[in-house]
Amino acid sequence: MSFRALRPVLRAGTKLAARRAVAPVARPMAVRAFSLTARRMGSGEADSTLASALAAEHKFELENAAQLPEVPAFIETFKTQGVWEIQDFPGEDDVTLTRKFGNETLKLTFQISDLDSFEPPLIENESGEEIEPSGPTSIACSLVITKSATPGSLMVDLETCDEGFEITNIAVYEKALAEREGAEGDWERRSKYMGPQFDHLDQAVQEAFGAYLAERGVDEALADFVLSYCEHKEQKDYVSWLDQVRGFVEQ
Repeated sequence: MSFRALRPVLRAGTKLAARRAVAPVARPMAVRAFSLTARRMGSGEADSTLASALAAEHKFELENAAQLPEVPAFIETFKTQGVWEIQDFPGEDDVTLTRKFGNETLKLTFQISDLDSFEPPLIENESGEEIEPSGPTSIACSLVITKSATPGSLMVDLETCDEGFEITNIAVYEKALAEREGAEGDWERRSKYMGPQFDHLDQAVQEAFGAYLAERGVDEALADFVLSYCEHKEQKDYVSWLDQVRGFVEQ
């Protein structure tokens, strides 16, 4: 019986006790003894089944993870190079890579959730049937380049691809606006001129922009790292999610 169901009984008992305190009693009243066993709030018949399934999956993932190094070799190599710094917090969707290049500061931000939300366009095979391509997942990235003595910032929208990064848009904003995060920042930037579509630029300009970014380390190697890091972090956060949900169900 739930606690909610006990409330009328408890209220009735309280009112009865109050009446006894003020009203004369002609003769003793025999009160039948009874007991109620209340089930914990939030518990249901399927809870134990769900908790067991989550616990089994969590154990399976932990056993697999135990066979791998705690820090993958590709992350160790990336850190040893000492070029980019990784800013990552457990459970957070955003990951940021920052570095210095002369008087410039580069900040590359990407989201782990792009792994699940990416839906590649269908392509046709030799028989004319539409199939999904087997290429790598595309991760959207935002690159902000600032200079210490310059009021504006260069903001470059990128997507990982087979050849590294594909530039989708380039714009210049005030520093505060370029670094403003969240939906509010995106909305304010949309009210500004965002520049022409990148693929409409002259081919020579497009290639020059590609060389400009590659010189700053925004290249194929960095794109490969972004993809690998997304997969690594998504797996770690998934294991934590299993444990957190199981803990909630069991409480």
